[in-house]
Amino acid sequence: MIQTRMQAEVNMDKILWYSFLLISSGSQASRTWAQRNMEFAVDLYQAICLSHDNNIVFSPLGATVLLGMVQLGAKGKAQLQIRQTLKLPEISTGEEFSALKSFFSASSEKKQEFTFNLASALYLQEGFSVKEQYLHGNKEFFQSATELVDFLDAIACAQTINTWVESKTDGKIKNLFSMGDFGPLTRLVLVNVIYFQGDWKQKFRKENTQLMNFTKKEGSAIKIPMMTAQLRTKHGYFSESSTKYQVLELPYKGDDFSLIIVLPAKDVHMEEVEKQITAGQILKWSSEMREEEVEVVLPRFTIEHKLDFKEALYSLNVTEMFSGGCDLSGITDSSDVYVSKVMQKVFLEINEDGSEAATSTGMHLPVIMSLTQTKFIANHPFLFIMKHNPTESILFMGRVTNPELQATKGRDFDSL
Repeated sequence: MIQTRMQAEVNMDKILWYSFLLISSGSQASRTWAQRNMEFAVDLYQAICLSHDNNIVFSPLGATVLLGMVQLGAKGKAQLQIRQTLKLPEISTGEEFSALKSFFSASSEKKQEFTFNLASALYLQEGFSVKEQYLHGNKEFFQSATELVDFLDAIACAQTINTWVESKTDGKIKNLFSMGDFGPLTRLVLVNVIYFQGDWKQKFRKENTQLMNFTKKEGSAIKIPMMTAQLRTKHGYFSESSTKYQVLELPYKGDDFSLIIVLPAKDVHMEEVEKQITAGQILKWSSEMREEEVEVVLPRFTIEHKLDFKEALYSLNVTEMFSGGCDLSGITDSSDVYVSKVMQKVFLEINEDGSEAATSTGMHLPVIMSLTQTKFIANHPFLFIMKHNPTESILFMGRVTNPELQATKGRDFDSL
């Protein structure tokens, strides 16, 4: 959101940047794009971990889109810092975001296997001058819709943007903006929405879900619903600097998307694994995992996380765009324009179907497992990555240190 604020005698225009994302778990691009995307994802993940101890979920893809939208209008140091953080060449070729077109194309296709929406929008203050070249670039690379609004009517603006977000997330994200988010000096709102809903390629049977102990990060145990299944899927054991962990891939129907789960060995702290993760490691997992029969035990959980990226981006040396003296003259000729906030909200639900509807009723049946030697029992903190397989890009990334029960209905919990 571009917003202005009076500081002494100076009139400062500010951008408040929101990204709203929802995931419900239910063309070959170049390796270069995948490598850049993964490097940025890992850097941002590790920066976020510095100030967050518990559950984390965020979208590197969403952050890439919105940083890209800002850098299209940035000049000088502000643009250079963003491009370096996104692992882009210092000199723009104009094609560095062309790989994103495959995501926008996928989001416009109707597929029975999954629903994937990726959308961007710019909301401009009526009368605020934004350069045509900037609007054209956003439309070309990010397919951004542009709409004129009057931020002085804060209630109407909140309703307008909320309605758009709700329509793009199948009604799952409501009332994200309030009238208090807009001020008389607001000039521009940049919004990015990612919505994914998919069913597992191999579903977990609801009658096999049981209450089991999960050991939280600090060592205490809680009883939570744990999904169990015998699956034939990709799995591997890995060891880096004596840090041992397992990696499991759970594909969604259609095979375009997969959830990768990284589970430290019981005697290994999550932080030790996090320090070892690199873009090269993620690519290594994909090439070295092998398909086998695996006994899988995985929490059914919900995470809803709202992040302010400002501190994390500062640690990645993206500082200039937050400064009143930054050069965003590619957006507007108005002076003293800068970014004030970088916000992202993600809702993630993992359940038996992979979809967001999660109720478990009916008779309780005992879990029957085979005598397979390979077990993947995620009863302690783990890391996860949602990957778009055709481009090997990371859509979402995070960790679970304490599965929340906030979305578990009483009757559902009691039935277990």
